[in-house]
Amino acid sequence: MIYMEKSQDGNTITISLKGKITFENTGEIREKMKEILREENLSHLIFNMEEVPFIDSSGLGLLVSIKNTLIRKDGTFTLLNLSDTVKKIMKQTGLDRYFGIN
Repeated sequence: MIYMEKSQDGNTITISLKGKITFENTGEIREKMKEILREENLSHLIFNMEEVPFIDSSGLGLLVSIKNTLIRKDGTFTLLNLSDTVKKIMKQTGLDRYFGIN
């Protein structure tokens, strides 16, 4: 199960996630994100992933999809506070460069 908490500051929305991002819950996250991405004034989306211990290929695909959507809307998408495991997965897939993760 994944928990999502939304906060907003002007045109920036921060989503704090808690739990593993896997095939079992990416559909739920995708539906919630569709609603959020429809908001006209959204220019910057932040995922705080401090409490995400693992992400699978479905979750990675979801993150890429969200970033691509925001790029088309001239917005930005930032991932914050990645665990060492999630950073390693991003590096192994080459997505660390796409998302600008150090």
